[in-house]
Amino acid sequence: MPCEPPEKNQSERYRDTFRQPWYPVGEYLMPTLRIVANPFVKRYGRTDSVAWTLPIDDTTTRIFTLYRTPRGERVSRVRFNGKRWAELSEEEHQRMPNDYEAQVGQGAITLHSEEHLAASDRGVVMVRRLLRQQIEAVQAGRNPLGVIFEPRRATVQVEAGNFILEPA
Repeated sequence: MPCEPPEKNQSERYRDTFRQPWYPVGEYLMPTLRIVANPFVKRYGRTDSVAWTLPIDDTTTRIFTLYRTPRGERVSRVRFNGKRWAELSEEEHQRMPNDYEAQVGQGAITLHSEEHLAASDRGVVMVRRLLRQQIEAVQAGRNPLGVIFEPRRATVQVEAGNFILEPA
């Protein structure tokens, strides 16, 4: 059964949507939370994972991911030719690159002045702008997005997931 796409709420979230017979919706909540639709589309509807990215130092982060699965189902690791990503050879990594190769291929610290952003990098520009605005808010003595002091507002509803487009 098709799912209705989530309501647009631009006040605290930036969305990333693509037009296909189905479309994924991802969310980034300041400062470290990201909710990404499963690229393997096991089921449609809201996503089954949430991840926090914790900065360790200027060039290293640690990602913690929490998965929700139906009873009796296990979280399966992505495999390439029957191997987990860490088991692949250098040649296999080059033939089947993923996000990690794209990230480390840029170098430890990328100079924005040397980037050549394209229209497909709109999300990168939006997140950078939002981060800059939140740094300025803290410098001005205001609270950044994502900081909640009222217990009744502490639960945040997320709407990320994979959704089927309704026929026109």
